[in-house]
Amino acid sequence: MKPTGIIVTAGLIVAALATSARAVETLVWSDEFTGTSVDPAKWEFMIGDGTAYGNPGWGNNELQYYTARPENAVVSGGLLRIIARQENFGGKNYTSARMRSRNRAEFLYGRMEARIKLPSTPGIWPAFWMLPTDSPYGGWAASGEIDIMESVNFANTIYGSIHFGGAWPNNTHLTGTRSAGIDYSQDFHVYGIEWGPQSIRWYVNGITYYIVNSAFWYTSAAPGDDNAPFDHPFHFLLNVAVGGNFPGNPTGSSTFPQEMVVDWVRVYQDLPAQTPFNDTPRAIPGRIESEEFDNGGQNNAYFDCDPINNGAAFRSAEGVDIETCSEGGFDVGWICANEWLEYTVNVQAAGTYSVEARVASLNTGGSFHLLFDGVDLTGAMTVPVTGGWQNWTTITAQATLPAGTQVLRFSNANNSNEYNINWIQFTLQCQKGDMNASGTIDADDLGRFADTLISPQNASAIEQCAADIDSDGSASLSDVEAFVTLLLTQP
Repeated sequence: MKPTGIIVTAGLIVAALATSARAVETLVWSDEFTGTSVDPAKWEFMIGDGTAYGNPGWGNNELQYYTARPENAVVSGGLLRIIARQENFGGKNYTSARMRSRNRAEFLYGRMEARIKLPSTPGIWPAFWMLPTDSPYGGWAASGEIDIMESVNFANTIYGSIHFGGAWPNNTHLTGTRSAGIDYSQDFHVYGIEWGPQSIRWYVNGITYYIVNSAFWYTSAAPGDDNAPFDHPFHFLLNVAVGGNFPGNPTGSSTFPQEMVVDWVRVYQDLPAQTPFNDTPRAIPGRIESEEFDNGGQNNAYFDCDPINNGAAFRSAEGVDIETCSEGGFDVGWICANEWLEYTVNVQAAGTYSVEARVASLNTGGSFHLLFDGVDLTGAMTVPVTGGWQNWTTITAQATLPAGTQVLRFSNANNSNEYNINWIQFTLQCQKGDMNASGTIDADDLGRFADTLISPQNASAIEQCAADIDSDGSASLSDVEAFVTLLLTQP
């Protein structure tokens, strides 16, 4: 969104024109805008004229005041509409909306696309773009910016750009354009990039119009790194600006309101297959250690808000933050808003389970949900303040689980509260002695009880639970007398 510098025509460094963008295998994230409002788990509104973010006029002398009002951003009919209006609000003469996915959806490499219908009038500036989340190489634009799609004034030219170099004013950029005699405000078009370590390709409707390879970008903070600054996670922004350095200001012929209509935003990545840790699903009933999440990496087996394993006590190549636990083994810490971890599990028996989680929080507490194949079966589990990162306590819930292999997702809440998690344990609930779960204890249960004592390896989870009368963790001879008592005292 900051086009200060030169504009480079597509022919300068394009290796091939009018070629179809190569497909990338897996859809890893999307917003189809199927609800009735902007999803706060995916997008954050940025409010004001940029002053609150240390960037008055958003760095471009823009004229609008961004809001989160439905007058400026609305979801209906499977579409997001960002609406720029001419009205007095917040000390400005125009309003609009600007949304970002920061700390909600961030990506390093892949195919990023959106299907959009553009506004068109003098002084209008819609954009679909990306910024770095952590800016490891310094302020804008030393850590990079990727403009997937920009249009200014009349929607007859599409701009694709990268910004890089040093921090402003020592920044530069490269830009490619596509016109093709099309008025992009008359219909929806798919705007995208294919981003890899050594190149970025821009395309419209699958047709590549610009390619930049890593030999042409750099950051002054890491002159020896050929892939920097486009080698760390970036997040999305969607906005419609009014006026500013690039389009100029509206004229007497400008018309408002103007809408950018977004059908969907999608991200595809060529990901490894998601597989269980050590190639074995975690067993339920049983204890799941937090650090034993599935293999498959970021946005596939987990989402972590930064790419570094803070703690690095275990599985150091993964982005999940793992530290040594005071209770033995490891725990997952540094938990950020919307982080999640997935575990392939084998639920050995359908039924009601008590759920326990071992957690610690210095001073904020927190909450999370446990989803099985995408269905929340626990509701919010609340983490209390424990007064220390290693001051552990156990919280409980209950869940009715179907049997079979499925994916358990630990899903953190959308807030800045911080806590650590050590393990999650599932214990099957049963009526002691009722081996066949019939509701009564009878002769059939006696036979099943004897079989379980003789061959516990052949017993079902329900049978093992019901035979463990004294709840010491296994069925044994110590349970015989208690079972007989239950059998004889049945009404």
